[in-house]
Amino acid sequence: MKSITFLMHNIYAMGGTVKSVTQLANTLAEKGHAVTIISVFRGSKQPYFELDPRIQIRNLTDYRPDPRNFKDIFINRLHKYTGFSKTKWLSSHEPGLSQFTHHVEKKIIKAIRSTNTDVLVGTRASYNILISKHGAVNIEKVGMEHMNLGAYPVEYRKEIVNAYQDLDRITTLTSSDQKRYQRYVKTPVYIVPNILDEPTLNLAKAQRIVAAGRLEYEKGFDLLIESIRVIQQSMRQLNYTLSIYGEGTEREHLQQLIDQYELNDCITLHPHTRQLAEKLAQSEMTIVPSRNEGFGMVILEAMNQGSIVISFDQNTGPESIIDNNINGYLVEHGNSEALGYKIRRLMNQELKNNPIIDEARKTVDLYKPEQVYQAFRTAINDKS
Repeated sequence: MKSITFLMHNIYAMGGTVKSVTQLANTLAEKGHAVTIISVFRGSKQPYFELDPRIQIRNLTDYRPDPRNFKDIFINRLHKYTGFSKTKWLSSHEPGLSQFTHHVEKKIIKAIRSTNTDVLVGTRASYNILISKHGAVNIEKVGMEHMNLGAYPVEYRKEIVNAYQDLDRITTLTSSDQKRYQRYVKTPVYIVPNILDEPTLNLAKAQRIVAAGRLEYEKGFDLLIESIRVIQQSMRQLNYTLSIYGEGTEREHLQQLIDQYELNDCITLHPHTRQLAEKLAQSEMTIVPSRNEGFGMVILEAMNQGSIVISFDQNTGPESIIDNNINGYLVEHGNSEALGYKIRRLMNQELKNNPIIDEARKTVDLYKPEQVYQAFRTAINDKS
């Protein structure tokens, strides 16, 4: 069996990529693969999601308050306030570039060059680019994409396409993105979707609508608030509420919108939660209002808990999972009024025995650990 090493941004932080890689790593470990996770950053004692104890973790940069971490912390603070130790080799298009220093990127490249593994998997475009340049010739270099190609800025897209020619394999979350990448690169591209491995909870439904994710512009929570503004009278009359779970730079702006539209009785912003499955199981609807969504793990999680999903069309992730009017609903991309009207229509229906719920649960079966494991084995050509 091949040994697998994942190069991760921060296995200790909450996020969709962290959750999906954790689940894949756990599945690989259970199947008998030797699995290592290289986490570029560390700021907590334990990984955010539970990891199989057989998985080894290597941390490159540790920001926990400890004398042993003085150099990492000092350089990071110096960089933050003076610009000292700017990056030289990391892509200038990396969206989190301010988090990186030359000190950090040197550690990343050293880890890429020295890792003893059969397969090295990057989980972020900028890491995949570094792996393509610095990965050893005797290991299999895999670029695992969690974003769709069209979501990247044009100049970053060019850099990605050029660098990915030197990878051995690329994996995407959806067939549409596979086709898109294969159009531009000679490297074989495989579909390896995210795993959903959670029990279905039997909890009483409330007149509640849920949304969850990073509170960032691309996630479109402002569009969701606008949609509730359109149907606020129906929300109050039918005694429905919307709960949004997450953290991010848009939180203050979103709360301002809620205040401005006087929707505090209809919409509540909550911190991110480890009990999302319970929240979804108690909700009748889940809204995924992303402007751009590479996959949409929340869609699967909601389907698994019998919460009807509404999202936007012309969006790689939702369109790859939702068959409109069959296992969920898609409305015109970015149209908050259309989204509001669809929510209102469902609020006025009896949802308990809606056939869409049963169809959605059939969809979830396609993302079980065994199915995704076999897809990943095919991608890395593991015939053991």
